[in-house]
Amino acid sequence: MTGNLPVAGHCPMGCGETLQRRTTDGAIVCASPACVRPDAVDELLRDRETEHIVQFDQAGFTIRHPLRERLDDDLMRCALHRSIAELLGPPNGEPGRYRATPGPGGWRLTASTESSDR
Repeated sequence: MTGNLPVAGHCPMGCGETLQRRTTDGAIVCASPACVRPDAVDELLRDRETEHIVQFDQAGFTIRHPLRERLDDDLMRCALHRSIAELLGPPNGEPGRYRATPGPGGWRLTASTESSDR
């Protein structure tokens, strides 16, 4: 990857301090030949979703937290999990993907699709 510029930080795939900015398109990539996902950082940075995404299915629910919650350990204090766990199931009994946004009366869940999440 000649001509690329080093970037401070660690590859999220565990490769270490191997990140570079490609001069051709500005993408942040891992320079390690052993990296299983060299474009992981670039993909994370290009994700436009800034809210929580909750997936309800027959087994329960899963939450995808926004990246900003990694800062200052906010993820460890996120109140959404407790709020969702107290529900009797998905909104209107409909399994699927929902965007969760905080509001004055608690969390608001709106049906979402993968294409608009990214």
